Amino acid sequence: MLGAIRTLMEFAGEPFYKSMAYERAAETLENAPPVAGLIAAGELEKLPGIGKTLAARIAEIATTGSSAYYEELAARYPPSLAELLAVPGIGIKTAQVLFRDFGIASLADLERALDAGTLVGVARLGTKSLENVRRGILAYKGRTTRTPLGRALPLAQRLTAYLAAGGQAADLACVGSVRRAEVTVGDIDIVCTSSEPGDVIARFVRFEDARAVLAEGVTKASIWLEGGLQIDLRVLPQDVYGNLLQHFTGSREHNIQLREYAVRKGLRVSENGILDVATGVNRTCRTEEEVYAALDLPYIAPEMRLGVGELDAALAGTLPAPVTLEELRGDFHMHSTWSDGRDSLEDMIAAAAARGYAYHAISEHSPGRGHIGVGADRLRTRRALVREIEAKYGVRTLCSSEVDIRSDGTLDYDDATLADLDLVVASVHSAMNLSHDAMTARLIRACENPYVTIIGHPTGRNVETFGGYDFDHDAVFEAAARTGTALEIDGQPKRLDLPSAMARRARDFGVTFSLDSDAHAVEQLDNVAYAVGQARRAWITRDEVLNARPLEDVLSFVAAKRKRSARAAE
Repeated sequence: MLGAIRTLMEFAGEPFYKSMAYERAAETLENAPPVAGLIAAGELEKLPGIGKTLAARIAEIATTGSSAYYEELAARYPPSLAELLAVPGIGIKTAQVLFRDFGIASLADLERALDAGTLVGVARLGTKSLENVRRGILAYKGRTTRTPLGRALPLAQRLTAYLAAGGQAADLACVGSVRRAEVTVGDIDIVCTSSEPGDVIARFVRFEDARAVLAEGVTKASIWLEGGLQIDLRVLPQDVYGNLLQHFTGSREHNIQLREYAVRKGLRVSENGILDVATGVNRTCRTEEEVYAALDLPYIAPEMRLGVGELDAALAGTLPAPVTLEELRGDFHMHSTWSDGRDSLEDMIAAAAARGYAYHAISEHSPGRGHIGVGADRLRTRRALVREIEAKYGVRTLCSSEVDIRSDGTLDYDDATLADLDLVVASVHSAMNLSHDAMTARLIRACENPYVTIIGHPTGRNVETFGGYDFDHDAVFEAAARTGTALEIDGQPKRLDLPSAMARRARDFGVTFSLDSDAHAVEQLDNVAYAVGQARRAWITRDEVLNARPLEDVLSFVAAKRKRSARAAE
C-alpha cells in the first residue's frame, strides 16, 4: 500500500522527497518485525524514516486495510499506473503522456497499443525507444513474481562459474538482494572486472538459459530467462570495484543513509568514488572495506545493510560481528531413510564427518507424522546403530528426534522416550489454523517441556505459500529465553524460518539460536548456509548460536534445562 501511494504521488506531481519518504518507509517495514507488534508497543516511530505522519498512516492501513489518502489518490488515477512506471523505458513524463493522450493506464493497455501501432511517431517514443519498451515489458513481467533465494542463488552461482570459465572475467560477485540474503529476489545482479569487457558481455548474452537479451552495451547487459527472471551484468574498472560493489549490493535504504551521513562529513558517496567537496579530490576504492574505512566506519556485512539501525550501531561501536558459516561446529536437524530422508543413516553420518563437523544430530520424525515417523522401539534400535556407525567415521552423532508438538502443546513421545534422547527438536506440523492465543499457549508449553532443546522452524512458514501461523511472538521469545530453549533458523530454502526480522527481535530477549540444514539428502547439508545468511541479517553472533559451541557446551545446555525444569517442578 505504501508503494502504491508513492507511485500515485509521483504521478500526481507531488514533490520527490515526499513520495520517496513512502518508498523508504516501505523498505524499512520489509526488514522490521511484524507491524501489529510495533503498533501495539508504540515503536513505529523508532524505525528509520518513519515520522508521526507516516506512523499514523501505517497504523491506519494495518487496522483498516486501506488509507484515506490512498483512496483520494486512487480516485484521481488508476492504481494500475504503477505497472506502467515499473516498465524500464517508461518514465513519469512518458507515462503521463500515455495516460492523458491515449488513456493507457495499465500494462495490458500498453501492450495493446504497441501491437496496434498506436504509439508509432509519438514524441519521446521513437523506433528504438519502442523496442526498448517491449524489452522493458519482458523485464517487468519477470519482476512481478519474485524468485525464492533457494532458486536464485544456485542459478547465480552457475552463471558466475560460466563467466569465470571464459577466462576474461575477474572479481566475479553476485550483488543486490542475493548477496544480502533476501528471502526472495526480484532479479539477479552480477559484477566483475575485466580488461576485455566486450568479450565478457558477449559470453554473458550467450548463456544457455537466456531467452531474450534485454540490453547489451559496452560494460553492462541484461538477459531474461524463461519464467521471467532478469539477470544484469556490469563489468567494472578495477580501481572503483569496491565503490561499485558496495553501491550495487545496497540496500537502497542503507545507501541513502550512508550518503546522508557522508554529506554531513563534507563528502559525496557514489558508485564512482568518494568525493571530498572541499578539495574536489575523488577517492576510489579497490575493496568495500576501503569504502567504509574512508568514511571512518567499520565494515558492515552485506546481509546487515538493511537500513534498520546498522549505521547508528557502527558509529556507536556496538555493531556485532555476525556469525559465519565457518564458525558452525555441527548441525542438529537432518533426516535419513529412517523417516523421510533420501539417503541412508550411514551416508548422512559420513557426509557430516566429511564436512568437518565435530558433532551433528539425526533428527528423524516422531510417530505423529504417520508412516514416516519412528516409533519408540525403533528409536532405541537406531541408537545402537548410530553408535556403531559414528565410531567408523569419527564424528559424534547425537541421538535426536524432530518430535511433533501436538495442538495442546504436549509432545509425540512420552517422557521416558524423550529422556533417552541426547536432544529434542520440537516442531509444529499440524493444526496450523489454531487461534492466536491457542497457538501461543501451544508453543510456550513446548518451550516449558524440560526435554525440548530446540523449537524447529518456529513460525511454520513456507516462503512461497504460507506466511506462518498466528501467535504472540514476544511471548514465545520470552518463554524460550526464560526456559533455555533454542529457536531454530531452518535453512531449508522453502522455510528460512525463523525469519530474520523476527530472529533479531528474539535476540533482544536473549534467545539462543540453532542454525540447521533440515537436510533430507546429503547434498542438502549445504542448506545450512541459508540459515547462516538469515542469522547474519538478524545480527546474530557466534556466541548466540548453540551449534557454534563445543560439544561439551551443547550437552551442558541440554542438561541445564532439564535440571532447571526438575528444580521448578519440586
